[in-house]
Amino acid sequence: MKYILAIDLGGTKIIVGLVSKQNKVLNKKLELIRKNTSQNRLVDLIKKISQQVLVESGIKKRDLNAIGIAAPGPLDSKKGIIFCAPNLIKIKNFKIVEVLRKVFQKPAFLENDAKAAALGEWKYGAGRGAKNMIYLTISTGIGSGIIINNQLYSGLGQAGEAGHMVINSDGPRCSCGQRGCLESLASGTAIAKRAKEVYKEIKGLSGLRKIDSRWVFQRARSGDKIAQKIVKESLIALSIGLANLIHIFQPEKIVLGGGVMKNKDLILSILRKAVAKKLMAGFGKTEIVAAKLGDDSGLIGLKVLAKTK
Repeated sequence: MKYILAIDLGGTKIIVGLVSKQNKVLNKKLELIRKNTSQNRLVDLIKKISQQVLVESGIKKRDLNAIGIAAPGPLDSKKGIIFCAPNLIKIKNFKIVEVLRKVFQKPAFLENDAKAAALGEWKYGAGRGAKNMIYLTISTGIGSGIIINNQLYSGLGQAGEAGHMVINSDGPRCSCGQRGCLESLASGTAIAKRAKEVYKEIKGLSGLRKIDSRWVFQRARSGDKIAQKIVKESLIALSIGLANLIHIFQPEKIVLGGGVMKNKDLILSILRKAVAKKLMAGFGKTEIVAAKLGDDSGLIGLKVLAKTK
């Protein structure tokens, strides 16, 4: 049996998994990465984690069909180059496919991380059965993948960056350089940043550096009105973005994944109502659902993609 070694590179972590012919993730390892991780350090991490996964699975490199890499954009999947990764500041014009081909002596391919996750959720997760679907991952940033007529849509190569549609041109600066992008208003990073701004003047509140989106949602659950307001503001921004996408594409489903969606019980009801208020007549049939595959969505999506290579 042959396998795919799937590498999912995110803004704060890297996951390496072994995916079988039956699209099952047999083993995987996760390691956190720093914002200033260098290209050489990243390659060393991939080699180390991949070796651990293979040894623990009892699989040899000769049993691998290919190496799949999912990474944040912008990137050129055909040339195998990551142009830059906004949340990994030292990754610039990185010919990652060329490097990993030499490391593993196997065919390798690259795809945008959100697009790979979109394929996984569309084929085997919450989007299963949909002919048209949009996937958003809401985490360190906001990435997306668009399925149209059962095909991943890429336009001229970079299409699908819904996280960088401008929601408020007077909004906060985004990592991409623009102001008021959806990512700068509704990502986990944006939620944490807003919380630090709001809470910094409150006496007796310590550990501001440790504030993250999980902390904010915990405070919201406990009844903290300030945290609840921050969450609601981020969801209003997200609802504008989703309404825009529905008006343009009108897919059967919008699937939401990423770390922030671990709070789906708080998010979905508020978000669905907010989106519904913004839709024109005839656009209310799109389902908004949570992803089902978790951290495996990108890994499985790379396996799906490998079949087309």
